[in-house]
Amino acid sequence: LPVASIQASLCSVWQTKPNTTKVIVNIVDDWTDSGEDVFVDVRAKSTVDRTHDAIMEKMHEVQEVFSAHGYKANVRLETYDAGSYFHLLPPRSQ
Repeated sequence: LPVASIQASLCSVWQTKPNTTKVIVNIVDDWTDSGEDVFVDVRAKSTVDRTHDAIMEKMHEVQEVFSAHGYKANVRLETYDAGSYFHLLPPRSQ
């Protein structure tokens, strides 16, 4: 999976920077029969411009990114309210 190239394309889709657009690859057994090559799980901050239609369009664009690399993507997206989201970065090395 060409992670760097996919990350760059996803940053373009979402208008984000690489430090906020993480691409994490986990190899696992898949016992479902949905037929995808990759399962893409997106978490995005809920904003006024991220309407249902806008999100669905972006999800199609995400599928196109993976398709351009030869992968059939099953895309799931969850939005969150910033006031209900918590994140703790690891401590910096001294």
